[in-house]
Amino acid sequence: MSRRLLADFLENHRLLILAVLVITVFISTSVTVEFENIYSDSISISVTVLAAIGLVLAAIIFLIEKLESICNP
Repeated sequence: MSRRLLADFLENHRLLILAVLVITVFISTSVTVEFENIYSDSISISVTVLAAIGLVLAAIIFLIEKLESICNP
């Protein structure tokens, strides 16, 4: 049941997922630049990298789905 809920969420909230990932990258990058603490820097850099990877993967998945919908009407 939870897999179906996750699939429905991903299908119906594409823009929300992309917006959250972009905002996460922006905020964690801002924290890295603004604060001079070694702990906050390492955590925020890790979050930035993970969010950027998620953003790239989500964009690739959405692009492939869009291409499939165009090629296979």
